[in-house]
Amino acid sequence: MKLVFLLEGATLDHPVIWTLKIRLDLSAVNLVFQLLHTMIITIIRRLDSLQINLIEWSTGTTIKTKTNILKSFALSKLTYFSYLEKYTEEEIKQLNKIVEWFLSASNYKNTNGFNVINLMSTKRSKYPLTDGGWNIWNIQKRQDAQRLWMINQFMDAVENNNINSAVHKSWNYQLTSRRITSNFLRENLPEWNKISFRKASFNSFIAIKNNKNTPLTLQEWYKEINHMDPTIPKTEFQKDLKLKGYNYNNLFRNVLEIKDPKTRNTMFRFHSRCLPLNYLHDKQCIMCNNDMSKDPYGHLFFNCIKTKEFIKIHKLKRFLFDSTGSNKNWSYKRFDNNNKLVNQITPIIPENKMKDHQINADYALDQFHKPFFEWNYKAINYDLNRSFAYRNLIALILHHIWIWICNQLYSQEKEDTSTLDYELILKKWHKSARLEFIKKIKTFKLDNSKQPHLINTPNTINNITIIRNEIIKDYCIPKTILPKRVIIDKFI
Repeated sequence: MKLVFLLEGATLDHPVIWTLKIRLDLSAVNLVFQLLHTMIITIIRRLDSLQINLIEWSTGTTIKTKTNILKSFALSKLTYFSYLEKYTEEEIKQLNKIVEWFLSASNYKNTNGFNVINLMSTKRSKYPLTDGGWNIWNIQKRQDAQRLWMINQFMDAVENNNINSAVHKSWNYQLTSRRITSNFLRENLPEWNKISFRKASFNSFIAIKNNKNTPLTLQEWYKEINHMDPTIPKTEFQKDLKLKGYNYNNLFRNVLEIKDPKTRNTMFRFHSRCLPLNYLHDKQCIMCNNDMSKDPYGHLFFNCIKTKEFIKIHKLKRFLFDSTGSNKNWSYKRFDNNNKLVNQITPIIPENKMKDHQINADYALDQFHKPFFEWNYKAINYDLNRSFAYRNLIALILHHIWIWICNQLYSQEKEDTSTLDYELILKKWHKSARLEFIKKIKTFKLDNSKQPHLINTPNTINNITIIRNEIIKDYCIPKTILPKRVIIDKFI
């Protein structure tokens, strides 16, 4: 009898094969059971040690970083073992608990283990980031995709007469002789045939290919079988709130274009309702003692008296007007309202862009939303057409408000901060512009590194000037914020 095991680190192109030739006697049977037992124990141990390994990662990372850590350093290692043995439903449940814990826990070294408030449902977390999910793998579908990918790679080897590995030779013999003894083929070949037929590929020994005429990648197989509901998913609280003016068509896509990772993370978690605030539903506000009306997000960020005092709405309006284009992007009015001067700024939407009421009919109703700027849900609605500077600065402002709210809700030693520090926000905004300028210059340098004779030529200097002007225009900043003179290798 010949046993062939695909060891860890092997690929179908370069397999590491462990081959044992033994007699079919009692000692052989015992050896087989010992080997299988060892492999199963290894899988279980990896599952048990996953949480311990994830503890080593920093607790201050963003949701996007956490999902990348999970898939690159945890889930990919575990799903590798599904080559040998599929995970049971109970093991998948345990794995989902670990995933939820890692994404939701504020302190990974908490002795309570998995006992955390889940910030997003398992179902919703599997949707892509552009739809407001966390883009977490569906482990069941992921291991199915992996097995279909293996069969497809085998079919490609058959098609190109490149059958070298012992596994492929065995499969080829079974298929040609029509005597399938492999459990792997029995379980997965029918599904591969269904997909092949659906794609109008009637030759059973031709690999299923993509538009580039290459065999489907593992990612493409996962998309092929992981059919998601095309309706944009909403969280439980978004359904309850029925936010007017929000259609979620491009909201998360636009949120993901925010430059600063931390502010992008806060804005994303606000709109996907996965800030640690959901447990505050139907409770009184800790800061002002008013009812939060089933919407702690809206109350704490927009309606709380203490938050309004912290923001100073008149300062916010003036700051946005001055920092995001002034009269180019805003119309400004100042009028007397009951012996009190009020600033009113209204965004100017370019002619080639859709107006608010064209994006959503709710905005045509004056009693619902005024056309001018107000600090409410409309101010952070990324479905609407707003300038690059506005979207990034409003996210930076929301992030600083969130830091202040966290301090008020969770800190035992509350900071005595009376108002939002707009000067600090402006400094961070200018720093972001300089970093983006340096990044683009470095990219320009790399693109021209193979032509050193072009450095410091009039054409190169002109291109750098164009880059500088684009940054100044997008960030709505004075020319003095960026370096006046730039040498390719140094910044002065």
